[in-house]
Amino acid sequence: MIVPDSNCLMKVKCRGGAVLAEIIMIVFIVAMFVSLAIVNLEGALDRENFKSRANELVKLFQMAGTSAAETGKRYEVIIDFVQNNYMLREITTGLVAVEDILEEEIIDTGQFSERFQVSYVLFDDGTWTNSKTVFFRVGKAGWQWGGKISLFDENGKEYTIIINRLNRMIELYEGDVEIKKPMPPEEMGF
Repeated sequence: MIVPDSNCLMKVKCRGGAVLAEIIMIVFIVAMFVSLAIVNLEGALDRENFKSRANELVKLFQMAGTSAAETGKRYEVIIDFVQNNYMLREITTGLVAVEDILEEEIIDTGQFSERFQVSYVLFDDGTWTNSKTVFFRVGKAGWQWGGKISLFDENGKEYTIIINRLNRMIELYEGDVEIKKPMPPEEMGF
């Protein structure tokens, strides 16, 4: 009968403990990489969430302008500071208060949130608000008023949507962008 050497048994026990320690270290390192990836992914999704929501609002304005030019119908994009939302509607019943809008006139709606905040609206005639409902109306001839919508993401970074009534362009910019005010008719030679 062969009797195992005591030194041999110690080596097996030591080797078994070393393997367990290596496995624990590998699991720990993998867990750290996974947690870093999750944190980076959440940050990217948050930024993407704001950008995608802001781009949705821009597309809403673009859709209203394009549809009005092609069909001759009138539309309005409503920014409601009280309800903290926005809406696109086809104007079929005339200019009415928000509470009197018919359900069948509503084309699309959206909600502002902590991650997608509206700060104020400034029209190109110099009037502005951050506390009531505003209406951007568009018909076949173009936008009734141009202006800008100031937005903030969850980190307080400012963005601006410019509604240009002269060239019908609707664009999203980073930062606080100035709007170009239209020239009075007398300065244009009329």
